[in-house]
Amino acid sequence: MKSTRLKARLAGTAATVAVLGGAALATAPAAAAKANVISIDKVTLDGQQLSVHLGYSCDTGYTWGLSGKAVKTDGQAGPASATGIVATGTLTCDYRSRALKLSLTQAAGAHFAAGDEVKVTVDFTEENGPGLEGEEIITTLQAPAPTR
Repeated sequence: MKSTRLKARLAGTAATVAVLGGAALATAPAAAAKANVISIDKVTLDGQQLSVHLGYSCDTGYTWGLSGKAVKTDGQAGPASATGIVATGTLTCDYRSRALKLSLTQAAGAHFAAGDEVKVTVDFTEENGPGLEGEEIITTLQAPAPTR
């Protein structure tokens, strides 16, 4: 008899905790769980122009920029790299997910071709230098889809 009462009390307490916890989550601002995030979608090569297509999200009140770098990983034709930036304060930081195309400028003597494997890194930057680590991927360069 006592164990049945104890089980009933435990079940009632657990249900109360679950309801109160759910109410606390429901009333919390949606942006509280948001973070400063970068996601690289794809890397394309149009002629000799490298572009990184990415998504980003940043919290209100920050004035981030972006820095991107691509380095050829196979190195058969020598090392090749390309870099690009989005100036600090240019990004729209408002908790929403946004899309961006980051154009990269190749280093002198660098050559990229469709099918090359590259390591791409994109990070948030601050006014005085590095900011937050973003995302790094290794991918194969794609030629852009033909337009009609």
